[in-house]
Amino acid sequence: MPLYFFHLSFGDRILPDDEGVELPNRSAAREEALAAVRDLSDPAVGGNPRRWASWFLQVADEQGGFFRTPIGHPALEIVAPDVEKSRVAKRELPIPPAARAVFPQDGGTRARMAEIIQQRKARQQCTAQLLRDNKQLRRELSSIYHTCENIGVRTSRLVLLARAAGSRY
Repeated sequence: MPLYFFHLSFGDRILPDDEGVELPNRSAAREEALAAVRDLSDPAVGGNPRRWASWFLQVADEQGGFFRTPIGHPALEIVAPDVEKSRVAKRELPIPPAARAVFPQDGGTRARMAEIIQQRKARQQCTAQLLRDNKQLRRELSSIYHTCENIGVRTSRLVLLARAAGSRY
Protein backbone atom coordinates (compact mmCIF):
# COMPACT_ATOMS: atom_id res chain seq x y z
CA MET A 1 0.00 0.00 0.00
CA PRO A 2 1.18 3.56 -0.69
CA LEU A 3 2.52 5.72 2.13
CA TYR A 4 0.78 9.06 2.85
CA PHE A 5 2.17 11.91 4.94
CA PHE A 6 0.04 14.35 6.95
CA HIS A 7 1.94 17.63 7.45
CA LEU A 8 0.72 20.51 9.61
CA SER A 9 1.45 24.09 8.54
CA PHE A 10 0.99 27.53 10.04
CA GLY A 11 2.18 30.40 7.83
CA ASP A 12 5.76 29.58 6.80
CA ARG A 13 6.17 26.91 9.47
CA ILE A 14 5.68 23.25 8.63
CA LEU A 15 5.52 20.36 11.06
CA PRO A 16 6.37 17.41 8.82
CA ASP A 17 5.08 13.89 9.23
CA ASP A 18 8.27 11.85 8.82
CA GLU A 19 6.64 8.45 9.31
CA GLY A 20 3.50 8.51 7.21
CA VAL A 21 0.54 6.13 7.14
CA GLU A 22 -0.18 3.31 4.72
CA LEU A 23 -3.55 3.73 3.06
CA PRO A 24 -5.09 2.10 -0.03
CA ASN A 25 -5.38 5.24 -2.19
CA ARG A 26 -5.56 9.04 -2.31
CA SER A 27 -9.29 9.06 -1.62
CA ALA A 28 -8.73 7.16 1.61
CA ALA A 29 -5.93 9.58 2.56
CA ARG A 30 -8.21 12.54 1.86
CA GLU A 31 -10.98 11.02 3.99
CA GLU A 32 -8.50 10.34 6.80
CA ALA A 33 -7.36 13.98 6.67
CA LEU A 34 -10.93 15.27 6.82
CA ALA A 35 -11.70 12.96 9.77
CA ALA A 36 -8.61 14.24 11.61
CA VAL A 37 -9.65 17.86 10.96
CA ARG A 38 -13.15 17.13 12.26
CA ASP A 39 -11.70 15.60 15.45
CA LEU A 40 -9.21 18.43 16.02
CA SER A 41 -11.86 21.13 15.63
CA ASP A 42 -14.83 19.40 17.29
CA PRO A 43 -15.37 20.67 20.87
CA ALA A 44 -17.43 17.55 21.67
CA VAL A 45 -14.31 15.39 21.14
CA GLY A 46 -12.03 17.77 23.04
CA GLY A 47 -10.91 19.74 20.01
CA ASN A 48 -10.73 23.51 19.90
CA PRO A 49 -11.25 25.27 16.54
CA ARG A 50 -9.83 28.53 17.90
CA ARG A 51 -6.57 26.82 18.90
CA TRP A 52 -6.17 25.62 15.32
CA ALA A 53 -7.06 28.93 13.66
CA SER A 54 -4.95 29.44 10.52
CA TRP A 55 -3.43 25.93 10.70
CA PHE A 56 -3.62 23.70 7.62
CA LEU A 57 -3.32 19.95 7.14
CA GLN A 58 -1.46 18.96 4.00
CA VAL A 59 -1.53 15.42 2.62
CA ALA A 60 1.31 14.18 0.43
CA ASP A 61 2.40 10.92 -1.11
CA GLU A 62 5.69 9.96 -2.79
CA GLN A 63 4.84 12.27 -5.71
CA GLY A 64 4.19 15.32 -3.51
CA GLY A 65 1.30 17.17 -1.95
CA PHE A 66 -2.16 16.68 -3.41
CA PHE A 67 -4.62 17.84 -0.73
CA ARG A 68 -4.68 20.78 1.69
CA THR A 69 -7.41 21.81 4.08
CA PRO A 70 -7.79 24.32 6.91
CA ILE A 71 -8.12 22.94 10.43
CA GLY A 72 -9.53 25.78 12.52
CA HIS A 73 -11.50 28.92 11.85
CA PRO A 74 -10.82 31.41 10.43
CA ALA A 75 -8.57 29.70 7.92
CA LEU A 76 -6.34 32.59 6.99
CA GLU A 77 -2.80 32.22 5.77
CA ILE A 78 -0.19 34.73 6.84
CA VAL A 79 0.41 37.13 3.97
CA ALA A 80 2.77 39.94 4.80
CA PRO A 81 5.64 41.99 3.39
CA ASP A 82 9.14 40.52 3.72
CA VAL A 83 9.81 42.48 6.91
CA GLU A 84 6.71 41.08 8.54
CA LYS A 85 7.55 37.56 7.33
CA SER A 86 10.98 37.67 8.90
CA ARG A 87 9.45 38.87 12.17
CA VAL A 88 6.86 36.08 12.06
CA ALA A 89 9.52 33.47 11.24
CA LYS A 90 11.66 34.52 14.23
CA ARG A 91 8.77 34.38 16.68
CA GLU A 92 8.12 31.02 18.35
CA LEU A 93 4.65 29.93 17.41
CA PRO A 94 2.62 27.89 19.87
CA ILE A 95 2.37 24.27 18.78
CA PRO A 96 -0.87 22.63 19.89
CA PRO A 97 -0.33 19.63 22.21
CA ALA A 98 -1.96 17.27 19.71
CA ALA A 99 0.59 18.34 17.08
CA ARG A 100 3.48 17.76 19.50
CA ALA A 101 2.30 14.21 20.05
CA VAL A 102 1.92 13.47 16.34
CA PHE A 103 4.97 15.40 15.10
CA PRO A 104 7.82 15.25 17.67
CA GLN A 105 10.54 17.87 17.15
CA ASP A 106 13.85 16.01 17.37
CA GLY A 107 17.28 17.41 16.42
CA GLY A 108 17.20 15.97 12.89
CA THR A 109 13.85 17.53 12.15
CA ARG A 110 14.98 20.91 13.48
CA ALA A 111 18.16 20.76 11.38
CA ARG A 112 16.15 19.88 8.26
CA MET A 113 13.69 22.69 8.97
CA ALA A 114 16.59 25.15 9.42
CA GLU A 115 18.01 24.01 6.08
CA ILE A 116 14.63 24.46 4.40
CA ILE A 117 14.28 27.93 5.91
CA GLN A 118 17.73 28.90 4.59
CA GLN A 119 16.83 27.62 1.13
CA ARG A 120 13.55 29.54 1.25
CA LYS A 121 15.35 32.76 2.26
CA ALA A 122 17.79 32.30 -0.64
CA ARG A 123 14.85 31.82 -3.03
CA GLN A 124 13.11 34.89 -1.63
CA GLN A 125 16.24 36.96 -2.19
CA CYS A 126 16.54 35.62 -5.73
CA THR A 127 12.86 36.37 -6.37
CA ALA A 128 13.26 39.88 -4.99
CA GLN A 129 16.22 40.48 -7.34
CA LEU A 130 14.25 39.11 -10.29
CA LEU A 131 11.36 41.45 -9.45
CA ARG A 132 13.73 44.43 -9.32
CA ASP A 133 15.26 43.39 -12.66
CA ASN A 134 11.77 42.95 -14.12
CA LYS A 135 10.75 46.42 -12.96
CA GLN A 136 13.89 47.97 -14.50
CA LEU A 137 13.34 46.12 -17.79
CA ARG A 138 9.72 47.25 -17.90
CA ARG A 139 10.84 50.86 -17.45
CA GLU A 140 13.41 50.49 -20.25
CA LEU A 141 10.86 48.83 -22.52
CA SER A 142 8.33 51.57 -21.83
CA SER A 143 10.94 54.20 -22.65
CA ILE A 144 11.81 52.45 -25.93
CA TYR A 145 8.11 52.15 -26.78
CA HIS A 146 7.52 55.88 -26.23
CA THR A 147 10.62 56.71 -28.28
CA CYS A 148 9.31 54.54 -31.14
CA GLU A 149 5.93 56.27 -30.94
CA ASN A 150 7.61 59.69 -31.18
CA ILE A 151 9.68 58.52 -34.14
CA GLY A 152 6.48 57.30 -35.84
CA VAL A 153 4.76 60.66 -35.28
CA ARG A 154 7.80 62.56 -36.63
CA THR A 155 8.05 60.24 -39.62
CA SER A 156 4.38 60.83 -40.45
CA ARG A 157 4.93 64.60 -40.26
CA LEU A 158 8.00 64.39 -42.50
CA VAL A 159 6.09 62.33 -45.08
CA LEU A 160 3.24 64.87 -45.06
CA LEU A 161 5.70 67.75 -45.43
CA ALA A 162 7.53 65.94 -48.24
CA ARG A 163 4.26 65.32 -50.08
CA ALA A 164 3.21 68.94 -49.62
CA ALA A 165 6.58 70.15 -50.87
CA GLY A 166 6.43 67.78 -53.87
CA SER A 167 2.97 68.99 -54.89
CA ARG A 168 4.18 72.63 -54.95
CA TYR A 169 6.85 71.98 -57.52
